[in-house]
Amino acid sequence: MTRHGVRSTSAARTWLDLSADLDLPAFVAVTDHLISRRRRHCTKDELIAVHGASPHAPGAENRRRALDLCTDASESPRESELRCALELAGLPRPDCNIPIYDGTRFVARVDIFYRAQKLVVEYYGDYHRDPDQWSRDEVRRAELESLGYRVTVVTRRDFDDLAALAARIRRLLAA
Repeated sequence: MTRHGVRSTSAARTWLDLSADLDLPAFVAVTDHLISRRRRHCTKDELIAVHGASPHAPGAENRRRALDLCTDASESPRESELRCALELAGLPRPDCNIPIYDGTRFVARVDIFYRAQKLVVEYYGDYHRDPDQWSRDEVRRAELESLGYRVTVVTRRDFDDLAALAARIRRLLAA
């Protein structure tokens, strides 16, 4: 395709090429980014079509699995990787970026949400270490907890031991 006078591959074709080089959580993050409702680069149907046109190209299994795991609701790569890791650990598929209200008053949009258990899983990157952001996060957590939600925070260090993270979320879901 040509864009702004420059020949390049389409988003969907680039996705196909990356499927052979990335691990599944990272590839799901790319997939989520491409189909994101906030800034869509292509549609899931376009990805399905490009995969269907080259079903045996390298990375086919990664593409098939990413298409099963992807969502247009994810808002960051780490959210996508976290959600993917939890699902690969056998946990139920959560909702993503769900708004929570107290009546008609908006309280928060939560990263990962297990509705039936009222469990909120938030990914805190380094941005959340800013004192003002941390303060807002704590007020938000207090509001959610006062409404009966349970909130757990995941940081980049949790990705060092995904089995322990999955076990923690599994315990919280069972509680």
